[in-house]
Amino acid sequence: MRKILISQPIPAGCLEPYDGLFEFTVPQKPLTYEEVLAKIEDYHGYMIINNKGDQNILDQGKSLQAVGNLGVGYDNIDWRYATQKGVAVINTPSTVTDATAELTIALIISSMRGIARCDRELRQNIWNSPVFSDQDTELAGRTLGIWGFGRIGKRVCVKARGLGMKVIYYDQYRAAEEVEKEYGVTYRELDELLAESDCITLHMPYTPENYHLVTADTFKKMKTRAYLVNAARGPVVDEEALADALIHGEIKGAGLDVYEHEPTVNPRILVLDNVTLTPHVASCTLQTRIDMCNEALRGITDILSGKVPYNLVNPEVIKK
Repeated sequence: MRKILISQPIPAGCLEPYDGLFEFTVPQKPLTYEEVLAKIEDYHGYMIINNKGDQNILDQGKSLQAVGNLGVGYDNIDWRYATQKGVAVINTPSTVTDATAELTIALIISSMRGIARCDRELRQNIWNSPVFSDQDTELAGRTLGIWGFGRIGKRVCVKARGLGMKVIYYDQYRAAEEVEKEYGVTYRELDELLAESDCITLHMPYTPENYHLVTADTFKKMKTRAYLVNAARGPVVDEEALADALIHGEIKGAGLDVYEHEPTVNPRILVLDNVTLTPHVASCTLQTRIDMCNEALRGITDILSGKVPYNLVNPEVIKK
């Protein structure tokens, strides 16, 4: 029977569809990297939750056929090396979509309307309710720039338009005309998007090519009254440049769910009142996490059963 190692406890119900088909090892508490390294040799599948699938793991896992990450991102897996070794890499691209889009919208609203700041002040007995103030910005009629128009970017577009926002987008690969019409969205070149948007939200994967995609030069091209929201991946933004832009008024505010050096947050950003912060919880609802487990397990078990799953990151490992 094929054996699958899971690096953290998961709800027992996620394993019920595979009863008698696969042998699962589920720890009572999260495994450390070292514990995974010591166990992985005899396993055919490995489901990663807050752990790594680097070269050492892939080399030690001599029987590995599939490695899956609980998340749409897979930068914690050396997928190129996995491909060389013929190991399939699985992610969860579909089940995170709505939850991540919801948190993105929440960050947009909180940032532009100052909700987190007001909450902090009120808890300190500060009643800051001026009659006329330009500290915050309404969403209706404002322009949202979506940088990265994949699954999540499209869902953010739908929700933002429901709030009365005008939506423009930039993506390395422009969507088909019929898709743009379906979503009521307009394509812009990147510099145009930066110049026109009242708020920019990021929705690109993290790859080596996307490291510090957002730099000091990016902020100089944005409106001084614009906001940046990042629920994608931390390292796509140069956090020092972001801190400078927020401190010196190059942009008005930001909403962040991800950080360059998680779980550490840049201390210069932590002290700012014009930033809303959440601890990488975009997909953190119980139902979404259960759905993510199911999606990852389906992909891994499909590979072990000789099938080709839709959420296979490196399809080139499948022999024609």
